[in-house]
Parts: sequence; C-alpha cells; structure tokens
Amino acid sequence: MYYLAEAANPPQQKFVDPGNKRYPTLPYYDERHFDDLHAVASVEPVREQDKVMLGMLSSLGIGHGLNFSPDEKTKKAMRQAAIDAWFYMQYWYDNFPKEKLYWPDRHYASLLQADDNKTFTFIYEDRIDLINRAAEYFWCTYMPKVLSDSPATQYLMCMADKDGNLLEAGQTYKLTVPAKMPVKQFWALTVYNRDTMSFIYSESERTTLSSYDLGKMKENADGSVTLYVGPKAPEGLENNWIPTSGKRPLPAMRFYGPTDELNLKTFKLADFERV
Repeated sequence: MYYLAEAANPPQQKFVDPGNKRYPTLPYYDERHFDDLHAVASVEPVREQDKVMLGMLSSLGIGHGLNFSPDEKTKKAMRQAAIDAWFYMQYWYDNFPKEKLYWPDRHYASLLQADDNKTFTFIYEDRIDLINRAAEYFWCTYMPKVLSDSPATQYLMCMADKDGNLLEAGQTYKLTVPAKMPVKQFWALTVYNRDTMSFIYSESERTTLSSYDLGKMKENADGSVTLYVGPKAPEGLENNWIPTSGKRPLPAMRFYGPTDELNLKTFKLADFERV
C-alpha cells in the first residue's frame, strides 16, 4: 500500500515473515489493560451500547479527546480491578452453567456461546447481557456474525473430567478419539493454557495433535487413538502426547466441517479421564 501521490514512483513492497516471532497480543489483566483500553476508545466510534461504559471511563480520562494520565493511587485501583475481573471470570468458568454444556451427560462446552438470537452482541430489547458477553469474549476473540445450525467449525472445550472434577496443572489426562469422527475435513485436539486462553508453549512446540498425525501416533486395535495431556509423556506414547508444561490445561477438540451427527448431537465424544 502507498499513497496515490506516489503512484508514479511507488515505494518498494516490504514482506515480513512472522513465522518464528512471538507477538504480545494477549490482553493484560493489570493496570496496562487501561492503557490498551484508552488506545482503542480514543479512536474508535462509540456504539449505542458503549455509551454508559464510556461515560464511566471518561472519569479516568479514557475516551475521545481526553488526557489519560492516572496518578499512582488510580493506577493501583485499576490494577486491582483488572485482577479482580480475571479471577471473577475464572471463577465463572470453574462453575460453568450446566445448562450450557454441549451434551447434558458430558463435560464439554461449545467455544461459540451465542446469545438467544444466535449472534454475539448479547443485546436485547430490554438489556445487555453483560456476564455472558464478558464470558464469551474472555476466552475467544473472533466470532461469526451469526451462529448457524451447521457451523463450518466447532470447538468443544473440556470443562471438567469424566468425574466432574476441574482439570488441574501437573496432572495427566487421556482422551480416546474414535476411528470415525463426525467431520468432513479433519479433527484436531489443541490444549490451551487456562490462565491465558492461549497456547501452552514448550520445548517441543507441540500444541496440537490432529487426524493429520494419525500415521505417527500409536493407534488402538479398533482404529481409535488415545491422546494424553500432561507434564510428561507416558512411556512409548510420546507421539500421542501434548505437553502442559506445568500449566492448567484447557483442551479443545476442534471439528472442521462437522457433520449432522455432531450438529444434531447424535454423536457424543467421551470425556477426558485423569490417568
């Protein structure tokens, strides 16, 4: 891209390969959160549903044409507010509403927790659903405009093991994936860090195992494959293992091109089991 005035002599195009670089894209849950908030709120247009919040934030100097320069007392309060919000949302997910589980007798939740209108605005005629909106955007960044009855992808997030116990850091869990999965394209198990909702980085750089790895993994006699999530690989099953590196895991079974079996819930995925 360049200015039209430079069309006769355009600058050389630059190409950047980010493949081996890491960029700090996660939200901060301390006083830096408000720096990011001001950077956005000072330039973006204000929607109707934002006006009450922007009215409150203006008292901090956040908003269009305002000077954001909090003193030390205010920074301390903002820091604690962001920390409290993080703990509140973690508590919410630790007590995930049972009626929102994908299958009543399993412990999975769809990543796409749409509102009653199958959208992700959480705006109704009589209210804005603040808690469910916060919960959805706490663990996910980009959502479709409308959630269809047959979405192109479906991520089922493991909220607890088969006994209903929350997953813990330092423990090993297993999941047996059947030979026939309800997908037109492929399936993938990605293990996220429950603290940040992002990848768990490790020396192996492995965050995911998928149906593309079946030739490398040890399969069961019936064609199924048992995957392991934990700090250490079970002996002889290194290719079936996703490391957690001391972090609390948030496994996500990702279905690409899910079939009606999944969409109509006639297929059920087994729960994770603690090893």
